[in-house]
Amino acid sequence: MIETIILWLSLALVAAGLLLALRADAPFIRGPVRRVQAKIVRHHLLRDDGATMYSPVFRFPDERGQPIEVRDRLYTPFPTPVIGESVEVVHPSGHPEKARIPYPVFRGLMYATLGYAFAVLVMEITGWW
Repeated sequence: MIETIILWLSLALVAAGLLLALRADAPFIRGPVRRVQAKIVRHHLLRDDGATMYSPVFRFPDERGQPIEVRDRLYTPFPTPVIGESVEVVHPSGHPEKARIPYPVFRGLMYATLGYAFAVLVMEITGWW
């Protein structure tokens, strides 16, 4: 009985992770995406339990040519890319505030891991395993 509850809770957590990831990626999948060069202007610091995590803040021109600054949502243990570096960012057309540095390998591995976990849990719950 407890095993069944744990399996269902695990399935719910994995499904929630997949849905949240798809929700964040939906604007990039549904409509046209704009690629622009941006310059790293600083890093946003997040300190927790003695560890410091860094998220780059980049500046680039929006569709009207006005400069906009956006913080990437991905935190890393090192301040990369370095301040002053030029990087390519992507954002849905008309929504420069949703810009992010594309991490195709990271996103691919995330979807593969969550999809695999979802499939294994479904097979275990339904008895296909």
